[in-house]
Formats: sequence, C-alpha cells, structure tokens
Amino acid sequence: MNTKREYHYLVAGLPDIIIGQSKVSLKVAGFKEELRQFLHPEDFKLVEMLFLRFDNQNLLNLLQKKDEPWDVMGNFSPEQLQQGMEDPAIGLPAYMLVFYHAFREDTPIVNGMSWENQLTQVFFQHVIEHTEGFLKEWFTFDRDLKNLLAAISARRHGISLEGQLIGQNEVTSAIQKSHARDFGLLNEYPYIEKLLKVEEQTDILERERSITQLKWAQIEELNTFNYFTIDKILGFLLKLISFERWAALDAADGKDIFRQKIGAMEHSFDFSKEFQI
Repeated sequence: MNTKREYHYLVAGLPDIIIGQSKVSLKVAGFKEELRQFLHPEDFKLVEMLFLRFDNQNLLNLLQKKDEPWDVMGNFSPEQLQQGMEDPAIGLPAYMLVFYHAFREDTPIVNGMSWENQLTQVFFQHVIEHTEGFLKEWFTFDRDLKNLLAAISARRHGISLEGQLIGQNEVTSAIQKSHARDFGLLNEYPYIEKLLKVEEQTDILERERSITQLKWAQIEELNTFNYFTIDKILGFLLKLISFERWAALDAADGKDIFRQKIGAMEHSFDFSKEFQI
C-alpha cells in the first residue's frame, strides 16, 4: 500500500478562496517557493507539473520565433529551455524533446494537426502516464473538458473538428461518431449538461467564469477524501493559479480587453484555448 506523505500544518494554513473575492493572502509565485522549501522533493515534482503548460507556451513561442513576453510562471528560464533542447542534462520533460525534434525536422507527430495541438497532445499523454490519483484524474478531466468544449463550439459555429481533438479515447471517439446533443456521454460524464448550458450564455466573460466554477467543483469532488496529502495542496494550487488570472481581469479595463480579444476569436478554436484556467 502506497501511503502518501501528509502536511498537516501546511494544509491547515491554506486560506479559502472563491471566484470573485477581491484578494487572497497568497501569491502563486511565493506559494510555489514555499512549497519548494517544505515539500518532499518527489511531491514538489508534482507541483511543477501544474506549471508545465506555461513552459509549453514559452517553448512554442521560442521555436516559432513569436515576439511574445516570456511567461515567468513556467518552470524553466529562456536559457534552460534553449539549452535543454540540445542538452538532456538540463532535465526538460521527455515530451518536450520529442516535440522539439519533430518540429526541427518538420516531421509531424500527428499529421493534419497544428504544432500547438501536437504539443498539447504529447503533454497530456506524458502527464497522464506519469501521475496517479488526484493528479492523473485532474489531467484526464482537463483533457476531456477541452475536447468537449471544442466539439460543442464546433457544432455551434459549423467548424470542422479535423486536427482539433487531443488524444484517442472514449470521449474523442464519441465526439467523432455521435450526433446526440450530449455525444452519448451524459451517463459517464454528467457535467456535460452543465457545459451545454454554459455554451448558451451570451456573455463571453461569464461563460468562462462558469467553466472555471465547473473546474473548481471537479477539484473539490476529486479531493473529497484527501485531507492533508499533496493532493489537497495541488487542488488548492490549481485554484490559486486561476484566481490570480481572474483577479487580473476584475478591473474594468481587464474585462474590456478580454472581451475584445476573445470576441475576435470566438468563431475559431483559439477561443477555447485562450482562457485556460
């Protein structure tokens, strides 16, 4: 039996956070460093997995030579990413090296799929294969949610799903084959009904807020019987990361910029990827 380490003092000190509150006493960057100090090294590796999606975007921008600001939320510096693609000693995750070599040689991992989606696919394959318990269930949920949102959006706007679905599993198979409103998945994935209602919302910002609330509810459900373990800390960290994103949008200017940006992309698949919290 695998007994997980418990962090009673750390978990007991975590504040409650809800979407819409004005502020919280913790900042993601500071909390991450606190976890680096107090967690067992093996548990901190799980924390770093939650920040890989920021590394993914940095890697994509680097390879495609996009003039985008570096996201400091990632685990790796620009120098580490650049050097790590040629030097395995830097310790980049294996999926990044697979992606880099495919990109460099212009040999797609999956034909007919954008480089961004290919990176997303190898990322999810990696994290799902290398985790267990809460984190494995969370990444599986997150992948399935992205696929369902893409499918619902495609139906709504009459867009082809070719090259857009991530992975091959029960959800992607049902999406591709079923013409039912819920893709025939409602019994196994009851949250689909909420997703369908969310997509009917006309206010883009409120639609994304509803999706975030659904994610937070899933975190709570997955952690129902986790009390003082790393799983509880990971769930809180996921919420804290998204809370900071929302806090940045709570100012009127932030909301206006978000609506303009997303509104311009609403009829493309970039819409479903832009606000990932």
